[in-house]
Amino acid sequence: MTASLLTHPISTFVAGLIVAVVAIFLLLNSCTAPNNSAADVANYRSQMEKVTGLEPGSLGEKAAVERFTSFLQGIGDVNYIRENTRKVYAADAWLDDTLTVHHGAPEIEAYFVKTSGTMTNYQVTIDDVAKSNGSYYVRWTMIVAAPALDGGKPVHSIGISQIRFDHEGKVEFHQDFWDSGENFYAHLPVVGGAVGFVKKRLESN
Repeated sequence: MTASLLTHPISTFVAGLIVAVVAIFLLLNSCTAPNNSAADVANYRSQMEKVTGLEPGSLGEKAAVERFTSFLQGIGDVNYIRENTRKVYAADAWLDDTLTVHHGAPEIEAYFVKTSGTMTNYQVTIDDVAKSNGSYYVRWTMIVAAPALDGGKPVHSIGISQIRFDHEGKVEFHQDFWDSGENFYAHLPVVGGAVGFVKKRLESN
């Protein structure tokens, strides 16, 4: 009787399911990133403080802000990216968009080109621009559609880009602040389910 239970198709299926769940749990656990939060914050401050920025009220200030906001609205077009990235970003620029970190205009250009190639729709509205202590804070609303995100449905998000310019008016420091968990990872297959599960657990506590 015991032997027949062990070889029964349902028993075999349940055992296989348990093994698969345990394997997925161990795999996801092994992929968990180490806690580098203190180092990440220190790096953010270090990169920001390297840039002295434009003189307040300088003639190039308005042009620099307009150049960046126009670029932000145009990065759904690969040709536009190739023609304008190095006009907007300094040669040694630093970019952290919360998903990845990139150094130098060529690397930033390649990243935007690759990202743009995955999108079927891209719209950005500039909601506000504020200035404080050498930084410019550009508040935006973004709508992105891509086959990998929620089956190609438009994903709406809000965020802020903190920008510092060099003396030539080019972006040397760019840090984005937006909810990448809710507005990116939550819309990916499989990963989105895990994000939703964690969110529900946090909300229930």
